[in-house]
Amino acid sequence: MRRFMVIPLAGLLVLGAAAPVLAGPNVSNTSGSGKTIYGEWSDAGTYGYVFLGEETGYGGFGEIYQESGEYVECETAPVPPEKDAPIAEDTTPGEEFYGFLGTRTYGYAFDLKITLSRRLETGTATGSAELFTETVDECQGIYGGDAVAEIVPITVNVTGVGSLASFRGSGHYKIPSEFNGHDSYRGTERQAAGSVDVGSIDSTFDSAYMSQVSWTQHVNN
Repeated sequence: MRRFMVIPLAGLLVLGAAAPVLAGPNVSNTSGSGKTIYGEWSDAGTYGYVFLGEETGYGGFGEIYQESGEYVECETAPVPPEKDAPIAEDTTPGEEFYGFLGTRTYGYAFDLKITLSRRLETGTATGSAELFTETVDECQGIYGGDAVAEIVPITVNVTGVGSLASFRGSGHYKIPSEFNGHDSYRGTERQAAGSVDVGSIDSTFDSAYMSQVSWTQHVNN
């Protein structure tokens, strides 16, 4: 069974905690919380994923990606992409070369509101997204660059499956007479089933999870 862990995310969220509440000239105490929903899907040449989050002091954010098409045999080696562009798939053995032919849709969610039930039985995320769709033909050296942008609503619904898992952790960093800091976090996560509806993307997840985490941090320098 695939297992999802959100501890690395929790560490990042600790760094992005809310503005400190001063307890003294060089002492600060912070706390905050975060929620996430992740889902991915694939079917008949289509692969995509959505990652959405909401955290204290920063609101909601997210990333959406979908690739739809196929890898086809090129008559000659694919034209090399420009810097930072996707690299065509080159198969061995022999002199056969393959490149991707299709579309790529990607973008970012904003103004998100994520709602999770206490034990992660259900979860929803609603907001807006800016999506870009590009046409790709790697055999001909076309790696996008013709992106069409659109602002669309996004809705994600998930239902928890399997057992509710919990996690917790803490950290401590000290420089004698200079700095003393410690933090702790705890949360829950659960695998899920669900779907995403955003622009031209209307897909059911093959795998998904949702999680929630809270943290506290103390710094004395």
